[in-house]
Amino acid sequence: MNRNAPVLSNNLDALFLESRKCQARYDFAGAIEVLQRARRLEPANDKILVDLGAACAKAYDFAAAQRWFDEAIRVTLTPVPALNAIGHAWLEVRNYEAAQACFERLFKEKQVPVVAFIRLSEIYIRRRRLADADEITGRALHLYGPLDAVLLARGNVHRQLGQFDLAEKLYNVLVSRPAGDPLVRAFGYYELASLHDHKREYDKAMSALLEGKALMRQGAAQPLKILREKQAHLKEMQQSASEQAVQRWRKAGTTDLQPPRKLALLCGHARSGTTLLEYVIDAHPGVVSAEESTVFHNKAYYPLGRAVSRNATFVSSLDWFPARTMRQIRSEYFNGIESLLGEPIGDRLLLDKNPANTFDVPAIARIFPENKFVAALRDPRDVCLSCFMQPVNILPDTAAWLSLEETVQHYAAIMGLWAAWKPCLGELAIEVRYEDLVDNLEASARRVLAFLDLPWDDRVVRFHEHASSKVVRSPTFAEVTKPLYRASVGRWRNYQKYFEPHLPKLAPLLRAFGYE
Repeated sequence: MNRNAPVLSNNLDALFLESRKCQARYDFAGAIEVLQRARRLEPANDKILVDLGAACAKAYDFAAAQRWFDEAIRVTLTPVPALNAIGHAWLEVRNYEAAQACFERLFKEKQVPVVAFIRLSEIYIRRRRLADADEITGRALHLYGPLDAVLLARGNVHRQLGQFDLAEKLYNVLVSRPAGDPLVRAFGYYELASLHDHKREYDKAMSALLEGKALMRQGAAQPLKILREKQAHLKEMQQSASEQAVQRWRKAGTTDLQPPRKLALLCGHARSGTTLLEYVIDAHPGVVSAEESTVFHNKAYYPLGRAVSRNATFVSSLDWFPARTMRQIRSEYFNGIESLLGEPIGDRLLLDKNPANTFDVPAIARIFPENKFVAALRDPRDVCLSCFMQPVNILPDTAAWLSLEETVQHYAAIMGLWAAWKPCLGELAIEVRYEDLVDNLEASARRVLAFLDLPWDDRVVRFHEHASSKVVRSPTFAEVTKPLYRASVGRWRNYQKYFEPHLPKLAPLLRAFGYE
């Protein structure tokens, strides 16, 4: 019997529980099967329909997700909770357009929850609709008063508008509340740190960061545990780097995995300039870009991971998967990408940009032997500082950013894996330095386009115009819509005394990437 097979039950509570278990192991097809069984028991249960839509969204079948969500709204007697849940489901897969439409529809109802104001203001900021974000946070403040989340959202709007004094005033009110929401207060400290950094008050910035991280660490035990497991896996894969394995996979791919596709992974560490490089390449008419989705993880990496033998390394297990399995995974991956994009890829080159997929270089080389790897590099010290200053929720991949020491160690683990595998990938891998991109955009762009077998197009040097017309899913959505600037180059030196104890850990990669 398949140990991952969904249970057969007519008990709704048991079915909901089994659905959650399926989703926890990224078995979204199993979750959908279980929830469809639940729907047959109660066809007009809006919670089942919303959960079905959310599972389909995570499986990147957006059309099916929308159908279930529409049905949930049609049958529900309580549209506000249903719309709120649907909006958050769309946010989870970074479909900001659908989430915006859902939250705006919610505002036609009475008694809109404060969280809807917050989320819609965040979407408006991301989509550069600052006047709308200003209006909606003002309404939230009027209706709900100075709640922690409202002050944070209002402060963020002021900061985006360049009203730094007003923003700082609200952040200071927020962090001074000892009984406030710890996570929201933590974000308030992060935003204060950003303002102090802007004013060149670097010690005050570091002090605010440490206050925020102390609050975030309170709920970080489980993410930190998973982080340790991932780091052990990273070390194993780094030690398993094998040019012979890559050659075997490519040879098998010429017969087993036809037809080849035009595909490139844009990887590197978070905050290495991946978003900038993506929008330069994506401005080319022969490219279509998928930005920071979980399509590869959900459709390829986790299905493989569930089948890996516990008695072998992950890399050696990649040799065992039959061609039929690989073809199925490839098909589901490209279907998921087209669902995400809302359009066919056609004969364009697909650029899958995701720093998180640097972790998955061996699996990608196995499943997509024709894939080209474009790795964004940036001074590791600037990368670590930028990660350390990021106001992000604590997940396994970001838990390392709770201390500068852990940030440096995790950078070394991820980019150590890349440094080990890059020689194995041979002519299908290239590195692009952020500093070179800033100093001479055209020369760097020509080099990348030649590597990708794309002709020159002047639009790539006007990438910020292209970026302004798209919804940027990366955390760097504000920066990428601006022309190039050098303010981030060498920024770590403002905090050099804090870096000194950790520089030996970075020394090998500073040498390897040419940043000594």
